[in-house]
Amino acid sequence: MNEKESDGPCEKCGYSNDAPYLPSYLAPGTILNDRYIVGKLLSYNGEGATYIGFDKVTGAKVTVKEYMPDTLCSRKKGDPQIVVDANRLPLYKTYMSEFVELNKALLKARSMTHIQTVLDIFPQNNTAYVIFEFINGITLKAYLANCSGELTWDRVKELFPPILTTLSLVHSAGIIHRGISPQTILVTEKNELKLIDFQISAGRTTGTEIACEMYPGYSAPEQYSSAEWQGTWTDVYGISATLYRVLTGCVPTESISRLGNDNCPEPMVINRNVPSHVSKVIMNGLKLNTSNRIQTITELVVKLFEQPKFNTAEQEPVRPVQRVRKVETKEEAKPAPTGTKSANAKKKKQNNKIAVIATIIVCAVIVIGFAIAITVLAITDKGHTSSTDPNYYSAPESTTTSSAPETTTSNTTVSSDTAPDIVYGCPTFTGALFTSIQDTYNFVKITAEYKFDDTVANGIVISQSIKPDTEIKSGTEIKLVVSKGPASIKLPDYTGLKVDQYTALLSQKNVKFEKKATSDTHGVKDGYVVKCSKEIGETVNVKDSEKVTVYYAKSGGSSSSSSTSSKTN
Repeated sequence: MNEKESDGPCEKCGYSNDAPYLPSYLAPGTILNDRYIVGKLLSYNGEGATYIGFDKVTGAKVTVKEYMPDTLCSRKKGDPQIVVDANRLPLYKTYMSEFVELNKALLKARSMTHIQTVLDIFPQNNTAYVIFEFINGITLKAYLANCSGELTWDRVKELFPPILTTLSLVHSAGIIHRGISPQTILVTEKNELKLIDFQISAGRTTGTEIACEMYPGYSAPEQYSSAEWQGTWTDVYGISATLYRVLTGCVPTESISRLGNDNCPEPMVINRNVPSHVSKVIMNGLKLNTSNRIQTITELVVKLFEQPKFNTAEQEPVRPVQRVRKVETKEEAKPAPTGTKSANAKKKKQNNKIAVIATIIVCAVIVIGFAIAITVLAITDKGHTSSTDPNYYSAPESTTTSSAPETTTSNTTVSSDTAPDIVYGCPTFTGALFTSIQDTYNFVKITAEYKFDDTVANGIVISQSIKPDTEIKSGTEIKLVVSKGPASIKLPDYTGLKVDQYTALLSQKNVKFEKKATSDTHGVKDGYVVKCSKEIGETVNVKDSEKVTVYYAKSGGSSSSSSTSSKTN
């Protein structure tokens, strides 16, 4: 995204204007909002697409994010307009409203320096766009690859406190990330960490109407079921798994596979240089049961950086080492003189204490500074409307409900002791997406009952036990009936789809399936669907868990010998 000095391929990166691109996404060179030039596609997922871009006004590189859930809409090559499936229009609008509200919240938090900054939000092409700052840096995953695969605890103490403090503030603003991993953390040129790629909840939860993006080893177990509660504890799992990877060089065992047999070893078992108390805190952040897990980032930080207590009467047990470590030189292995051992131990203990105090002071200063910045922004934003104002974008009409009264996000219901006199009007939950309600209305206790409904999309609230606008107090229980989608569906068309794409589509429709390889390909490429046990358009009984066999092309394969294990969705 630099200005070219001559015709033909770019002399800096070799890119050519006639290079092929995916037809479902914007063509390079597309102009958005009469200001932003769209460049190459960087990535795409169930929520939408991300491109590199150029701001003609500021002359700077930017990152362009487009709402484009490909299971609900499509685009013809060369046409920037998005065409929405008529049967999916209400759900498309619901998710788009959630996408816009999420990024408006990030726009208000633009003073936070350790998340990717939102610069602009606007509607165009029957969808919504968000402009982010462009960050020069590499992913934490790539950074670790350049550091022999892992970091020391001393290095982690330097890198992570600022991003942990920022994440705590993000949670206070009511935002949950759900995708924290070495792939969604960038290391900048200044050796600072920045959290990127926030998504709507449906984009990182299985069983929704859009393809979910999960990070095996880093995604919490509750993300594998749309019926489970998610909250700050979900991000605690993600950051704990990231710390596990950073300190050991190993990805923790995937949460969904730990449910039957939890065989994930402690970090200090893999790397004996990981402090014992740090290892135990990380494992408490990786608890499968959400009620047993560390609940907030603040709690995690306090436990990670508190001074561990040692019993001098007990000798620390020897821990097994499962990898070959760096061999010490003779000079490094030389024991300290006897007279200096106690002095060195005392000095080390004093230095650790000073480091902990310094970390707490830095976190406090960041929190106070953020509070002041938010106050200033709130004052300066009043009476000012522009394309970067959070109120500039007018969300389309949809089934999204009015937002709840402003409250501080908490992982528990607000007790009547803390707010005995506050009375709220019950929100309108009917017609809203249940996963978005879970994270927004923390001042009431919400329970859900699921049932099949042929007229309401999967995950949408059908009814509520308390009528809208009825006066309620904090902690009131509201029972919701949530749709599981239709009890039976017509088998979708699989023509031209890879087996994983098609089975993901079946998962979204709650259809159980099994995959089988076949050498009888009928000219279909390897990995693509050849046929199913039912014909396209034939009825599948979802309610009674009818299973569909999906046959995919595999050279030399056979239906009998290449069968995969059945999947239950």
